Amino acid sequence: MAAMKIIAICQSGGKFVTGKDGSLSYKGGDAHAIDIDDLMKFNEFKEEVAEMFNIRADSMSIKYFLPGNKKILITISNDKDLQRMIKFHVSSSTVDIYILIEEVAAPEVSNMPASR
Repeated sequence: MAAMKIIAICQSGGKFVTGKDGSLSYKGGDAHAIDIDDLMKFNEFKEEVAEMFNIRADSMSIKYFLPGNKKILITISNDKDLQRMIKFHVSSSTVDIYILIEEVAAPEVSNMPASR
């Protein structure tokens, strides 16, 4: 059986804007296209995307919309999520994927001297 293939349009650096009907659209940022198939593993996909945008793989979140639904973003966080996304979009041959950079909070460090 042939692998299901789609083109992922990966976008990062923009922002989501909410329309009057509650639907979301993405404005600005950079976009890159990569081909993916149902044999690709999530970590392989994530590393390739991180390399494209020159970011750390552990600092990003990957999301997409279901076909016909621009109100809810779906997160891809493992192999099953990636496979579902491919199956949902295989009839359209492309999928828009949004790369969100997660802020890594520094641990709180007190400036107060330690008491004994």
